Amino acid sequence: MKSKKVCMIGRFAVGKTSLVDRFVKNHFSEKYQTTVGVAIATKIIDDHTKFIIWDIAGFEQENHYKPYLRGAHGIIYVVDATEPASLSTLEEIVADAPELKDLPSVCFINKADLTDDINWTEASNEQVAQFSQHSYWTSAKTGDNVEDAFLALSKHLS
Repeated sequence: MKSKKVCMIGRFAVGKTSLVDRFVKNHFSEKYQTTVGVAIATKIIDDHTKFIIWDIAGFEQENHYKPYLRGAHGIIYVVDATEPASLSTLEEIVADAPELKDLPSVCFINKADLTDDINWTEASNEQVAQFSQHSYWTSAKTGDNVEDAFLALSKHLS
């Protein structure tokens, strides 16, 4: 079985930890949990692949995330569909770490269940396309598309 290191990258409070909990434990908590540094979880995807998911703390501190990216096989970018500024954070990260563009990636557009609060435009789609070819509307709360999005990345890592 091959282990694949996957790093989750995104702004503070976009739902990275909740997405990991939904995927690994099929669980969602309304209680907000701040990740300090990195939290690591694992899940066996199939007979051949085990994901080691690095849930990296929000990206408000400049360059704190770079050491965690070493050895990554894939990247999951996470943005908040209700918070357009979360896209700007990812653009800054990719500009600061251009090596990320060489890795297979997917983008989770999270909090899709908050339909009344979604603040998304065609320009937002264009921004996402700059750093990831594949995007999925997800909801850690309901579980919508979470597993499908993780599995899509797994296919790109094969």
